Amino acid sequence: MTRPTLLALGASLPVLLPVDALAQDADRHLLTGAEVVTMQGGWTEPQALDILIEDGRIAEIGPDLTAEGAEEIDLSGHVITPGLVDGHWHMWNTIARGMARSERGGFSQTMGPLAKVWTPEASALSVKLGMALAVNSGITWVNNWAHNTVSPAHADAEVAAMRDSGVRGRFSYGYPQAAGEGEMMDLADLRATAEDWESGRIGLGVSLRGPDRSEPEVWQTEITTARELGLPVTFHMGGSEDAAAQHNAQSLDEEGMLGEDIHVVHMTSAPRADLETLAESGSPLIISPWTEMQVGYGVPNPALMQAAGLDMAVSVDNTVLAGQINMFEVMRLTADLGDGFSQAQQSLTDATVFDWASRQGAASVQAPEGVGVLQIGGPADLIAVDTESLNTQPSGSMDFLLTHAADPEDVSFVMIGGEVHKQGGALTRVDMRALTREAAQMLDEIKAAAADG
Repeated sequence: MTRPTLLALGASLPVLLPVDALAQDADRHLLTGAEVVTMQGGWTEPQALDILIEDGRIAEIGPDLTAEGAEEIDLSGHVITPGLVDGHWHMWNTIARGMARSERGGFSQTMGPLAKVWTPEASALSVKLGMALAVNSGITWVNNWAHNTVSPAHADAEVAAMRDSGVRGRFSYGYPQAAGEGEMMDLADLRATAEDWESGRIGLGVSLRGPDRSEPEVWQTEITTARELGLPVTFHMGGSEDAAAQHNAQSLDEEGMLGEDIHVVHMTSAPRADLETLAESGSPLIISPWTEMQVGYGVPNPALMQAAGLDMAVSVDNTVLAGQINMFEVMRLTADLGDGFSQAQQSLTDATVFDWASRQGAASVQAPEGVGVLQIGGPADLIAVDTESLNTQPSGSMDFLLTHAADPEDVSFVMIGGEVHKQGGALTRVDMRALTREAAQMLDEIKAAAADG
């Protein structure tokens, strides 16, 4: 995109350094000393393997590799896995951590006034902070669910921040949070954005209100337009009991508006029949158990969702409710809810849940080929988790370590497209102190603007 907003925002928000400015000197890296979980075809037991990376892609995986001239990175005492995949994250409000309740009321009453005065600069800064938090937690692909796209400038700001981060993902163009049920999203700018889209690490999708939160003419037109543009669609559905009682999965199915390109979020309160309708259509389901409980949707039943035959992905959702970005906590809770509901230990295995956060999660949300897997020719998007930390050693199995023992502090190393984003446990491309100070100041300004309004 070439809108002036991108240049203006790039100049005003310097705390995340552009990718090119910090590119590695060497475009060949040899990762040695670690155990490796490739996730090729699903969970794979760890093996002692080296990984050779050339030009941002995995060139070779095998024992005792040598590569003259490559930068060798010793990751002994670690397990290398694919980078984690987040299927649903409202990144625009990342700076509003903990603003889920106030004297005005709960989430909607508190965030609603802020959303109305939210600026493109605030959106950009929120995405920048969100991308840093993603890397810190080992997330290397994220679906940015942009549900406060107040103007084209807001969309441009978020896209520019995503591209500058060097993280891989998708910008799911959305609507203003304050939009009424009968109000259409900005389809003209969606079309213009799609026509001008530049290929790279960030793909384009669409986030909608869907049948739970918009009128039939609106969601039918919006889905039809997205499909004409060849863009994947995502929306919330069946979260609360009232929403689930509408059985909108059946309405969508009758209209031919389910399928692999329609990615549904939540379904926390949905009956099994509606879950099976999604599964039979090919539509995947993305859950965010921490925030689903916090916002009052109830308790998701991952075991029931698995039994219904759904393709699954998981997400952190937002910092407003979740507080921190911790995909390890999301995996931990998902696995334990599965066992709790089924009343049988490991009915939803740790290996399956890790798959939802990596390989299957990527496939479910139609991430590019090779995301969520370590394979020759695939993108070098990977993380190394310390297996000798206070949290992780000893552990009975690697799938347990990754889903129940590890935390973001144990992610020592993150690489995306062959570029190092975290090393020795520290982010390499972000001045975190400057970024968090700027975020706090921006939130104060937004709160003041909302109070004045």
